[in-house]
Amino acid sequence: MSHHYDAESSSLDSSVSDHYEPYMFALVQDVFRSKSRQGSELSRFITGIRKDQELSADYLPTVDAEYSLVKRLTHNEEARTERNSIRSLKPNDQERRSTNDSEGAGDLEQQSRSSDEDDEGPPKDKGFAWVVAICTMLATFSTWGASSGYGVFLSFYVSSDAFAGANQYDYALIGGIVVCFGQMFAPVSVLFYRVLGPFYTSYFGIALQTLGYLLASFATKRWQLYCTQGFMVGASFSFVFLPGTLMLPTWFDKRRATAMGIAVSGSGLGGVFFSLVIRRIIAETGDQRWALRMCAFVTGFVAIIACSIMKPRNHKPLPLKVTLTKEFILGNAKTIFSASVFRDYALVLLGIWFGLTLLGYTLILFSLSSYGISVGLSAFEGSILTAVMNAGQVIGRPSCGFMADKFGRFNFTIVNCLVVTIFILAYWINAASFGSLLPFSILIGSTMGVATLFCQPLASDILQDMEKLPAAWSGLNIIVSFFCIGAEVIALALKEDEAANPYLHTQIFAGVCFFSSALLLCIMREKVVRKRLVERLLTERTLYDEKSNCERYLKERNQASMEEIEEKEEKIARYEILVNVRSLKFFFIRMFYPIKI
Repeated sequence: MSHHYDAESSSLDSSVSDHYEPYMFALVQDVFRSKSRQGSELSRFITGIRKDQELSADYLPTVDAEYSLVKRLTHNEEARTERNSIRSLKPNDQERRSTNDSEGAGDLEQQSRSSDEDDEGPPKDKGFAWVVAICTMLATFSTWGASSGYGVFLSFYVSSDAFAGANQYDYALIGGIVVCFGQMFAPVSVLFYRVLGPFYTSYFGIALQTLGYLLASFATKRWQLYCTQGFMVGASFSFVFLPGTLMLPTWFDKRRATAMGIAVSGSGLGGVFFSLVIRRIIAETGDQRWALRMCAFVTGFVAIIACSIMKPRNHKPLPLKVTLTKEFILGNAKTIFSASVFRDYALVLLGIWFGLTLLGYTLILFSLSSYGISVGLSAFEGSILTAVMNAGQVIGRPSCGFMADKFGRFNFTIVNCLVVTIFILAYWINAASFGSLLPFSILIGSTMGVATLFCQPLASDILQDMEKLPAAWSGLNIIVSFFCIGAEVIALALKEDEAANPYLHTQIFAGVCFFSSALLLCIMREKVVRKRLVERLLTERTLYDEKSNCERYLKERNQASMEEIEEKEEKIARYEILVNVRSLKFFFIRMFYPIKI
C-alpha cells in the first residue's frame, strides 16, 4: 500500500474522486442506508470500527520512521549528490571519465534504488553494533546529560552574586540559550556531516563544547557567560551527539528499538551524574568555577572516546574535492532546508506541539530542584530530586517507545500528555515534602520526554512522504528552538516569592502546556486518520473492481462470494462517508476513530 499522498485536503479529495468516478458519493450513501435496514447506522459503524482495529499493516513502528529519516539524511543522498558533483568537475576530468560516465551513472542510480538490498558490511544487531549504541549513549551523556545539570548552576547563580549586574532572568536565559541552539543547529550539523564527514563534525563539536565550559569558568562578566556557557556550549551539542544518532540506526535491524533506548538513556544518566557532582563541587569550593571545569574535562574525555570508536556502517566517504563543491553543498542544503513542507497545517501544529511539550519539559527539569528548596528541602535533597527524575527517563523513554508501537504513536502520545498534565496539576502542586516529591520525580521523569522521542515519527505519519522528512525535521528543530529559549525565564517570571507556593503559577503553566499539546495532537490525529481512511478506501475499491469485473469470477459466484462483495460494498460506503462528509460531527468521529495510529 502506498504511503505517498499529498498533505493537502484537496489532493485527498481528488485522489478519491478523480480516479474512481463510478463511485459517486450519493450512490454510496444509498448503499450504506440500504444496508442499515438490517441494523442501525451506528451499529454498523461500530462493527466496521471493530474490523478496522484489526488492520495494522499500514502502521510503521517508531524505529522505522527514525531509520527512514537517517537514510535520507545520510546514505540515500550520496549517489545523487556524487552524480551531480561529477557533472561539475573540470572538462578535462570529465573527458578522462567519459568512457565510464554512462555505466557509472547507471551504477549510481542502481545504488540509490537498492542501497538497502546491497549489504556487504559488518553484521547487524551484534558485535560492534552494540559498541556503537554505547558510544552514542556516551555522546548523549556528554551533551544533553550535562545540560540536565544546569538546574544546579541556576540555583547557585540565583542565590549568589557571582556576576555583577546579572539578575535571575539572565541566568535563566543562559539555560534557555543552551537548549535553543542545541536544537537550532541540528540541521547545520547534518550539513557538516554530509560535507566534512562524521569525525570532523564530532571533533569540532567537542572542541567547541570543551572550550565553552573552560572559558565559562574564567568568566567575570555577564556577556562572557552568555557567549561561553550559553552559545558555545549549546551550539556544540548538535555537532557532538547528532553524528552518533545518524550512525546508530544503520547498525540495527531487529534490535533497533533496544539500541535507540540505550542511546537516549544517556540523557538521563548524565542528568543523574552531573546534578550530583556539580552540587558537590559547588558545596566544596564555594563557587561554580571548578564545577564548570569538571564539565569540560568529563564531557570532553567521554565524547572523544565515544566519537573516536564509533563509525558508520558501510560508509564510503566522498573526497573533499567533491563534498566541498558549491553544487554538493547547495544540493544537500536544499534537501535539509525547505519551508514548502509546512504548507500542511498539521505539520505546523506539530511544530507548535513540539515547542509546547519541550517548553513544559524544560520548566519541570529546571524548576523541580528550586521548588523543593522553596518548600523547605535542603540543596542536597533538591539535587536528589533532579537526579531521580533523570533516572526515570532512563527507564521511561524506552518504555514509552514500546507502548507507542503497541498502541499507536498518536494514541499513546495523546494519553501520555494528559497523564503528565494530571501529574503536574493534581500531584506536583500538592507535594510539599521530600517523601511525596520523590515518587513524583520518578513518575514525571518516566513520562515527560515524549517530545524528543516522537517528533520525528509523528512527522512521518503526517507527511507520509519520506522524501520530505529531512526538511520537516529541520524545520521542526528550528521552530522548537524559539520555544526553548525563554522556558526558564517564564518559570522565574511566574514565580511569586512571597506566596505559600512560589512556583504555583509555573506549575499551572507547565500543566497547561501539556494539556494544550494533547488538544493539538487530537486535531492532527483527525488529519492522519482521514489520510489513512483514504488509503484504505482506494485499496478496497481496487479489490472490489478486481472481483466484480472478472467474468469467470462472476460465473462461479456463490453465496459466500456474494456476501464478501456485499461486505466490501458496505465498507466502501462507510469509508466514503467518513472521508467526504464535512461536518463537525464527522470531524470528531475521525478525530477519535479508534484505530492504531
